[in-house]
Amino acid sequence: MKKTSEHRKILDDIFDVFTILGRGNYVSICDVKGNLTRYSPAAVELFGLPDEYIPASDLNWVDYVHHEDRIRYEKVMRSLLEKKSSSYDLTYRTRLKDGTYATFRYIGAVIHDAYGLPEFIGGIMINEGLTESTDPVTILRNKYGFFQDLAAAVELKKNCVAVLCGITHMEKINEARGYNFGNAVLQQAAWFLQEAVGRDGTVYRMNGAKFAFITESLSPEEVAVKYEKFRRAAQAGLPVENVRQVLSISGGMFAFEGGQVSEHTINACLTFAFNDSKFHHNGKLVNYNGAPGLQTDESLEMLDEIRNCILLDCEGFFLRYQPVFDAQTEKLTSIEALLCWHSERFGDVPPSAYVPVLESDFLFEELGYWILRRAMDDTRDLLKKFPDLILSVNISPAQIVDDLLLEEIDKISAATGFPLQNLCFELTKSCRQIEPYILRRIIRALKRKGIMCLIDDFGSGVASIDFLRDLAPDFIKLEKSYITNISEENSGNLQIVRHLSQLASELGTKVCLKGIEDAAIRAVIRQFPVTNVQGHFWSEALSIEEISKKFSAT
Repeated sequence: MKKTSEHRKILDDIFDVFTILGRGNYVSICDVKGNLTRYSPAAVELFGLPDEYIPASDLNWVDYVHHEDRIRYEKVMRSLLEKKSSSYDLTYRTRLKDGTYATFRYIGAVIHDAYGLPEFIGGIMINEGLTESTDPVTILRNKYGFFQDLAAAVELKKNCVAVLCGITHMEKINEARGYNFGNAVLQQAAWFLQEAVGRDGTVYRMNGAKFAFITESLSPEEVAVKYEKFRRAAQAGLPVENVRQVLSISGGMFAFEGGQVSEHTINACLTFAFNDSKFHHNGKLVNYNGAPGLQTDESLEMLDEIRNCILLDCEGFFLRYQPVFDAQTEKLTSIEALLCWHSERFGDVPPSAYVPVLESDFLFEELGYWILRRAMDDTRDLLKKFPDLILSVNISPAQIVDDLLLEEIDKISAATGFPLQNLCFELTKSCRQIEPYILRRIIRALKRKGIMCLIDDFGSGVASIDFLRDLAPDFIKLEKSYITNISEENSGNLQIVRHLSQLASELGTKVCLKGIEDAAIRAVIRQFPVTNVQGHFWSEALSIEEISKKFSAT
């Protein structure tokens, strides 16, 4: 009894300290060993909790977390309890007493005992809706206000147009002139955008140098005019601290009818359109028109269904594998995991219809780890027949920038028994949108674990040569269009493939050619310094069982 009383006193003392640090925000302290959590009285009232002191085993906090946010919440909690991390800073929607949800930011840390085990987990709960709905730099509503207003528009079934726009290369301005000047740039950009939008919509400051606005009264055509007015003003130079700072602006637009899909699906479409504007259209406003072959409404409903399937443990998803062969012996050397999705309504849907849009959605990170787990589990037994076989898996930008990437890889490898030296990550075009210094750091960390790296669609962008030099990948796959249109008569493609493959080989990188469909192309590519080949000339994508059966004798 005395020991329990002492532990309770320690809990209360820690609670008092966090209450002082919390400056009026809600506080929770969990005594892991004592199985007891204490909450602020105000939090008890707000969330409808049974008491200020609650046995930890009697309250499953995950039930209070919005179902779309539980994946991130559970990942962070596992990391704390497994001693992978000692602090957290996490924002998610939390259910209130009346059944509605509010966005809270949870900041806290773990206090370990003498043996390094978690003893107390203490946290401060900040109601973003009350304390941080306004951006302190621009005095605009911030991203939380944006999602609140977007969710309200969806719930009230309003017809709206939303725009996501931003300043390109803002980090260079900060590096050259300092963050005070950078903040002044953001303030001027906010003022000009508000002037362009006027009373016809609400402007928001999003992450970094991005802004958004929502309007009910303007048509997409009218919104495009206002965006172009803002973009041209930025190109001419905004007055900042007695200089005119020239800015490059990119923007994506999406017109939606409320009630059809969630605010997070709408945001994913906006982000896709913004990235398309930034990387492929020199900043011109891009309107999201849905997936290829589908009407916009159908495309939105499909994206919404896919997001729900991801939340349901990736229901409807499965993998097939594209064999890759040695260019000389034509023996199987590796297999590439290909994502497939099937639904009763939409049938078999190719990844190209949804992956580009969802890559910026936080849920895609979970799908990426599901692909990795399934592929490593599928391929483990195949290594008994082919011990040198390489498993290639696409890695998404969301995974690359995930702080827990390396820990997740280790856990999946341990759970499946798949050796990391047989794993190769393929970096697709979208990974080139990541800051180069971040990409270099992560690739080097992966290589230290023995994981190989491959740059896909090499030659399709201006950054490819820089990537080859700076990242020193193990493999590259040349852009497919160079191969499918190659011939002795097409000297342009012939020379491009020859010089790119020679350059890579001289730098110590192996070359793979994909999209080889017939014997004529196969004959042409024999002249190049190529290590691996793949295409329907040898095999289409197969199930793991078909792979094992078809190539067991090779």
